[in-house]
Amino acid sequence: MGNLYQHTHTYENIQREKCFCINFLPISYYDKLVDTINHNDYEAEEFSAGKFTLINAKTIHPPMIQEAFINIECTLKETQDLSGAGITSMIIGQVQHISVEEEYTQGYENRYGKNVFMMLVPAPQDLKTGKPNQSAITTINTEKYD
Repeated sequence: MGNLYQHTHTYENIQREKCFCINFLPISYYDKLVDTINHNDYEAEEFSAGKFTLINAKTIHPPMIQEAFINIECTLKETQDLSGAGITSMIIGQVQHISVEEEYTQGYENRYGKNVFMMLVPAPQDLKTGKPNQSAITTINTEKYD
């Protein structure tokens, strides 16, 4: 995981627990994910804010999100300060177990499309002015088959 802010609960939890789970949710859950970000102070339970169901992982003690179509359980291998100033880090994990929903194991329809994988596109800078634009969420669109 790259570009993880060091002031976040996620970063602190990974450093303390030495393990983490990466949960892949379809874009239809985006607003609920934003709710977890907006309710992420120390007194709040962010998974409850997003109304997510937590389930036990197989190899690590942090829970997984049941609504995810892929869960990747990892132990912490290394943390690298990307900013050199204690702002952002890259987290390197060792995969211990991967769970994939049955309908996502074959074909294109359930893996690639508007309601499956979503990715954060970090705010691109204007190359002339240096000003950052907004970050964006994107999905994968299969254009051609070979």
